This record gives sequence, C-alpha cells and structure tokens, in this order.
Amino acid sequence: MRVFRNIGLYSGLLVCLCYAACSSPEGLKKSLVGKYASEGEDEYDNFRDTLEIRLLDNGNFDVQTIAHWSAAKMDNPLRPNENKKAGEWHSYGQDRTEVATLQASDTTLRITDPLTGQVKRIFVKSQGKTLEKTSRSGVKKVYHKVS
Repeated sequence: MRVFRNIGLYSGLLVCLCYAACSSPEGLKKSLVGKYASEGEDEYDNFRDTLEIRLLDNGNFDVQTIAHWSAAKMDNPLRPNENKKAGEWHSYGQDRTEVATLQASDTTLRITDPLTGQVKRIFVKSQGKTLEKTSRSGVKKVYHKVS
C-alpha cells in the first residue's frame, strides 16, 4: 500500500516538472511587454505609479517607472516636500531605465545593479498581467497591466 502512495507522489512531481520544462518563456516574454499601473497609500500620502516594460533584441527587458505621482491626504503647510495641500497631485518624474532578465523557472524579472551586484526582483503573476515589486523599505507594490 505504501508503494502506491509513493508512486502517486512521484508521478505528480513528474507531471509538474514536465509542465515547467515544456512551457516556453517566449509567450511570457511577449505578454510582459506593456504598461502597468499601481495605486497605494501610506499614513500621509496617496501614490500612483506607471511602469513600462520593453523587450530588447537580446531577450532582456528595459524596465522603467515612467510616472510617479503623489498627493497629500491632509493639508500641512509645514511639510518639506511639495505635498502641502490635500488632493493636489504632484509628478516626481521618471526613474532611470534598468535592464532585467526573465527567470522562467520562478517567473521573476531580475534587475542586477552593475555597481553593487544587488538584485531586485519583480514577481510576474497571472501570465504577465500582474507584477509585484517590493521596495528597499519593504513596501510592496502591485502593478496591473493597462496596455
């Protein structure tokens, strides 16, 4: 009886392994290209970000946050940044373009800093329709595909 349980476990693992090995990352690469939007908030501000992913000729990706927006939740003229008046949205411009590689095994985009070697990971969910990115401060952003 015990042998049959092990055979079932091994056959299930074999099916999962075959599925992972046979699925092509090319379809995932094409579905990743586009623009993604994220909304969030903290204690003081609301945020909206737009992320763009472009496929390069060598199979890597250009990843760039093309818009950072934030608005204060409450009026506070003593704040050091532009968000002093509630409801006014302010643009903080674009980030630099970073090169990412797709890891098909765990469906992540990995961006390696050329100077420090530090790796940032962007998790790809739902066949490229959703991205999850965690900042250095530990804030998790979820981006949804818009185009």
